[in-house]
Amino acid sequence: MIRMLMKRCFTVQLKDLEEAGKVVKLNKQHKQADVEQFTPIPTSPVLGPIKIEDPKVSNKTYRWCSCGLSQKQPLCDGSHQGTSFKPYRFTLEQETDSLELCGCKLTKSVPFCDGQTCVNLRKQSGQP
Repeated sequence: MIRMLMKRCFTVQLKDLEEAGKVVKLNKQHKQADVEQFTPIPTSPVLGPIKIEDPKVSNKTYRWCSCGLSQKQPLCDGSHQGTSFKPYRFTLEQETDSLELCGCKLTKSVPFCDGQTCVNLRKQSGQP
């Protein structure tokens, strides 16, 4: 019974650390756990921009998927639950015909495609 409680407490602590962007490495030599920072890497569902036609201005809040797990790309459907990722919320203040949101999830101008990150990723992976 005590082992079960200890295991449950340790599991909860690991989950909290993961959500905070930390990873635990067990150090057998010193019989302790070392905690290190890490940056989670998103899934890249599309190596290029994802176009949204006729976006709404001001009265609609968009939630851009930052994890890459959403089935409604490029927008969030809640698939990030249980990860350290959160959607990026934004509204539009100017009229536009379309938006080009990042599909690789690694853009430097979140949530918009920066036009360069995906090109570099395609080159590295050997895609045209």
